[in-house]
Amino acid sequence: MKVTGGDGVTRVVPLDMLLVFFGLSPKLGPIADWGLAIERKQLVVDTEKFSTSVPGIFAVGDINTYPGKKKLILSGFHECALAAFGAMPFIFPDKKVHLQYTTTSPKLHKVLGVETPVFD
Repeated sequence: MKVTGGDGVTRVVPLDMLLVFFGLSPKLGPIADWGLAIERKQLVVDTEKFSTSVPGIFAVGDINTYPGKKKLILSGFHECALAAFGAMPFIFPDKKVHLQYTTTSPKLHKVLGVETPVFD
């Protein structure tokens, strides 16, 4: 898979498969045979990184389960952000992740083509 980083460099990241599902019917299909921890036809995840029981496999949205799970679109966005941070060591093992905010990061402002606000 090709991944273009914030530095504009496109790198080839080896992976066996990247599956992205959109829809209202979270059926596991062949994923059920991958040896992942499953509870009530949903993938069990660690809520720190949304990783499954198999290293390098992450699950977000209605396909996963954890204590207190709320099936809301808003929850899915939160899960995606944490899964992305959790996946970084697999994608860029030697790179440290720096959390930046679109409201205050000059680097992100430059990438987005917006002016850095001045706060008094």
